[in-house]
Amino acid sequence: MSAGMVVSSHGREVEVLVQSEEVELGSIIDIGGFYGIVAEMYYNEDDKIGSKQKLIARTQIFGKLSGGRLRRIKRPIEPYREVNLASDEALESMLKSKEQVSFGNVSGTKARAYLKADEYDRHIAILASTGSGKSYTAANLIKEFASIGLPVLVVDTHGEYPKLVGKLAEKAPIKTEVYTVKYGKQGYNQLKIPVSTLTANDFRHFSSINDNQTNALEVIINRIYSRLKDGEEYYSLDDIIKECNNAVENAKDGKDPEIHEETGKALKRKMMSLKSSFKDVFDVYGTDLNKMITPHQVTIIDASMAPQPVKQSVISYLSKKILQGRINHVNGVPEESIDNKLLFVIEEAHNYAGSNLAHSCKYQLQRIASEGRKFGIGLCVISQKPSKIDEEILSQCNTGVYMHITNPRDKDHIKRSFESINDAIISDLDSLDVGECIIAGAMLDIPFLVCNVDRIEVKDSSGLKFSFKKTSEARVGGFNYV
Repeated sequence: MSAGMVVSSHGREVEVLVQSEEVELGSIIDIGGFYGIVAEMYYNEDDKIGSKQKLIARTQIFGKLSGGRLRRIKRPIEPYREVNLASDEALESMLKSKEQVSFGNVSGTKARAYLKADEYDRHIAILASTGSGKSYTAANLIKEFASIGLPVLVVDTHGEYPKLVGKLAEKAPIKTEVYTVKYGKQGYNQLKIPVSTLTANDFRHFSSINDNQTNALEVIINRIYSRLKDGEEYYSLDDIIKECNNAVENAKDGKDPEIHEETGKALKRKMMSLKSSFKDVFDVYGTDLNKMITPHQVTIIDASMAPQPVKQSVISYLSKKILQGRINHVNGVPEESIDNKLLFVIEEAHNYAGSNLAHSCKYQLQRIASEGRKFGIGLCVISQKPSKIDEEILSQCNTGVYMHITNPRDKDHIKRSFESINDAIISDLDSLDVGECIIAGAMLDIPFLVCNVDRIEVKDSSGLKFSFKKTSEARVGGFNYV
């Protein structure tokens, strides 16, 4: 059955007189082997089409399918040609690539929505309002990349990914590992940061020490190293605090020309504060990052129970170590090298890369966004508050996955941050259903794609929201009992 007819054509845009109820925004149409996507629909009162109030679909032609490849058109399409909806076979043929992932179907079809997996390192943004299905979308994407071998490291702010990814891992060739931050959970590992591998500057991830205190800390760390016995490599935060105390005492007696007494006292207070606020985070030996970044493995950092400053500090530290580890590997430096490429997923990214955030974690994520591709790191930022994310980071995300969004500020921020976004996509964001998304950018060879995300059948144990019980009382032996 015909879906419509071309009534006008200009360059790569055609206007189609719609003759089928199945044509909608995002539909991919076939005009004699030329393919395009419906970017806008409106009613036209132009008499040249025969009568008034005819539904018109403005369509972007993206190429002709030849030999399984899309080729650019070099001349407009003739008017009055018949238009059909693209077949499932044609859709999959034009979307397939050598290395691919897919987390859903092309909207309104049974065709898989394939994306180019090898573009992961040009970075991805998943942006959506609360309740639109972004966590399900992210979990499916994580599973897809891990299934083809790419290690995935996930910063989980609310503790929801162990269940989602765990469910998907039941039928996928992947392994999941979960590390908690600060507080332990039964059956999970705890992420530990080794104090003895931290430089004086590294402590700035965790505390606002000034330049004088940083210089003093460097002197103290060097003194600890000089006193380690042969074969010893490790020391603890207690050793740093003890050495700070020694420096203060020596400064009082005029025996320490390198550290001023007040600087030593201030540094000791900050180290004592770190010991308290980062209890069960710092450790002598620490967690091996190479074991966390393993092919066919999803490693989830469950930070749901940690205070916000601790979360930000840990992500700042990890971001720096991951980038430096990949730089070391590429340049053949064995020390603290990270052997494998990876996808680094940041849930609730506005908490770590907020435009107004002064914490070092934003700077470290900016570095990954701008430098990560050269060293095999893909960044995936996820947020329901796009307008609060640093514009520099968003602008480096060359693939966008957009779900239901109504906030005008968020829409405007998305439009400013992405080259691949256009007015047609922006205007359609508030009409998307739960689990429906628009994908645009480097992972596609077409302007954009509307996709229905695969469902994850996770048992809901939350019950009803308003299942409150009324308190009852009983009177026994002259006493009231609740």
